[in-house]
Amino acid sequence: MEKLKVALGAVIIVFAIAMAFSFKSGLSPYVTVSYVVEKGEARNVQVNGTIVPNSTIFLENNTRIFELTDGKTKMKVIYTGILSNYQEGIPAVVVGDYYDGYFHATKVLLKCPSKYKAMEENYSGKVK
Repeated sequence: MEKLKVALGAVIIVFAIAMAFSFKSGLSPYVTVSYVVEKGEARNVQVNGTIVPNSTIFLENNTRIFELTDGKTKMKVIYTGILSNYQEGIPAVVVGDYYDGYFHATKVLLKCPSKYKAMEENYSGKVK
């Protein structure tokens, strides 16, 4: 009975360690556009920035190339997929890999454009 408890405890510990490593490998660190471009290569990262106005090129198969900026540096992003609320000039987070001068996005998270438009329209700089 004692050997069974030890074996069960060992299995639980190994399982917990395996889960911790799989959880850690699934995390993508947030980095800046400047950091990624300067480094020249990055794997499994999340980059926060703003979609540069007039930078989007639409290709076949729902593929688009656009530029993302952090206000200092621009980076070209390639993404294939449907983005229902895509709009230039809004904040976005891209997830993927950077190599060969392009960020190959597996996921694009867009901020709600209407939220930022409403903020611009409501802000007058004066306290009411």
